[in-house]
Amino acid sequence: MDEVSIDQQFKRLEEKVGQLVQRCQDLGNAKAELEARIRDFEEALENKNATEQHHSEEKGMILSKIDNLLNRLDQALNSS
Repeated sequence: MDEVSIDQQFKRLEEKVGQLVQRCQDLGNAKAELEARIRDFEEALENKNATEQHHSEEKGMILSKIDNLLNRLDQALNSS
């Protein structure tokens, strides 16, 4: 092999390594962005679940109050 050929091969190798390094950096950035999105989605899901739990508790309280009022009405109607 002559020096020109070896020199060209080293240049090609350096280019390929540079491309690989850039690709790794790009993938690392993409991974960080996806992890941030996952955290955002998990937080949104936790908020949604807390809101649903609150609404469920409120619904139970409202149904209980309605039930108590209906019982009081029944008692008032039956005692008349």
